[in-house]
Amino acid sequence: MKKILVSIILLMSLSCGVVTPAWADLKVGVLNMQDLLQKIPQMKAIGDELKKQFGDKQKQLMDAQENFKKEAERFRKDSAVMPDKDKQAAEDKLFKQQQDIQNMQMELQRDYMAAQNKKVDALMETIKNIVEKVAAQNKLDLVLINASVAYAKKDMDVTGQVLKEMGVK
Repeated sequence: MKKILVSIILLMSLSCGVVTPAWADLKVGVLNMQDLLQKIPQMKAIGDELKKQFGDKQKQLMDAQENFKKEAERFRKDSAVMPDKDKQAAEDKLFKQQQDIQNMQMELQRDYMAAQNKKVDALMETIKNIVEKVAAQNKLDLVLINASVAYAKKDMDVTGQVLKEMGVK
């Protein structure tokens, strides 16, 4: 039993010695993605473009919501003196109006998210290509996003180089 234990310890020691030199040559860079996305003008351009594209639909939704509030307030005030038949018709109308607003809101949100995802995916592909270029220039083997890194030396940060390649000063 003792021989087996000694053999295992010796084998583990030798394997650590073999693996360590491979890690010694590894060059790693770190990218602060949050900082990058906040500083690049492309993100602001995406936001502006989406506002422009969906501004009219957003206004229509807000107008419909405001109209619904007015109708609901009018119903609240007048319901006490309304005949039951008119009261039921007004309630049905308000219910349908509320459903239409919810559908309009869900459709707007779905379309907005799809457009945003499409534009951000294209931007992320551009960022990936630039990161690969910076990694090649610096002869890096690996670039990690800093959100998943507990610690990295400041000289490993390639965010500034990526920003420079993207035209940010």
